[in-house]
Amino acid sequence: MIHQRPMPKPGLALGALGLLAACTTNVASSDSFPSTVMSDHGRIEIELSTSPQQPPLAGNDSVRLALSDPKTGKPIEGEQISLVPFMPTMGHGTDVVPQLQELGRGLYLFTNVNLFMPGEWQLRFQFAGPVSDSASPDIPDVR
Repeated sequence: MIHQRPMPKPGLALGALGLLAACTTNVASSDSFPSTVMSDHGRIEIELSTSPQQPPLAGNDSVRLALSDPKTGKPIEGEQISLVPFMPTMGHGTDVVPQLQELGRGLYLFTNVNLFMPGEWQLRFQFAGPVSDSASPDIPDVR
């Protein structure tokens, strides 16, 4: 189950890390793009943003995650995360494997996220490490 909340003002958490320009432009409303979601078992709060635009366009994108403990708000570091971009209406994903970089302080960046055609996509995440869980936020309108 995915719980959506309104997106905080873009760039507040990123400014200190110099990632503002890379991860926040054209922020979509919370009803058209998930900005903060809870993992399937409620163990991880996930702030999700895409670059170069939100919501993402068809093609290669980057996805930034800020992971925190939903009870304490503390960043979750040291996660091994896999991501499979998947089109539920078409029943397939992509052959391109996204690349993960841990940035520290609970921030993770996936590059080479190939949303190769317009339509509805899911970002299927598996988390292992200090916290194990999964999440599959929808991106309903990739153009």
